[in-house]
Amino acid sequence: MRPVLDLLARQVFHVGALGSGAIVKLSINTVVLGLNQALAEALVLAERAGVPRETTYEVFANSAIGSAFVSYKRAAFERPDEVPVAFSLDLVAKDLDLVRQLAARVGARMPQAEANLGVATAAVAAALGDRDMSGVATYLRTLSGEL
Repeated sequence: MRPVLDLLARQVFHVGALGSGAIVKLSINTVVLGLNQALAEALVLAERAGVPRETTYEVFANSAIGSAFVSYKRAAFERPDEVPVAFSLDLVAKDLDLVRQLAARVGARMPQAEANLGVATAAVAAALGDRDMSGVATYLRTLSGEL
């Protein structure tokens, strides 16, 4: 399989026995979804305090939190209705539920992932499940009475 995988990925890792790759993928998604949640909250906070969305995001992108993820999601956070869905809130909720199940099975406490799951589940229940993961900010805006 290595020759095929080498064509599909920049780098291939062997992480252990069968199923370990899925566990590492969920672990990575836990971090990405935590970043997404924190970014959405911080952006909505600044907006509610009167700082324009684009200005705030420019500072985010060029500050200590500037990262590949912040750059990658910029258009989705700045113009949520104009950007194609890369990873839907339905999938966010699904993955965070899988994280919750894995954590329960192995005895790992995941309070941040649990909180993120609660928000994602609520956003899906608010009919935002087909929106991009950055739609968490849209959901938070509805809680703040903006939409």
